[in-house]
Amino acid sequence: QSGRTVIPEVKNVMTFGEALKYSESLDMLLVPYECADSVKTLRNKIDELKDGMSAGIFIGPEGGYEEKEIKKAKEHGGEIVSLGKRILRTETAAIAALSICMFNIEANL
Repeated sequence: QSGRTVIPEVKNVMTFGEALKYSESLDMLLVPYECADSVKTLRNKIDELKDGMSAGIFIGPEGGYEEKEIKKAKEHGGEIVSLGKRILRTETAAIAALSICMFNIEANL
């Protein structure tokens, strides 16, 4: 119905530690964070993806990430990015992040 040839894979809910372990198999890990530098947007990082690369997006809990979680994500190669000026609900952030990714990837085809 959507006409897409690639369907994004959505994993089951994981603990933060499990997600960090899983992220080791990815080419890029993106972590939207409300305190991220606004210059480094999700869109900018998506533009760096090349054909065949894998990327994961960590969507945080209501109330946001703790500083120690952001530090751990960075230690595992996570790129801290912004979804914009607004703080989004968890379920909205996931849809917004995936929409931004799909739009930018398709625009670069």
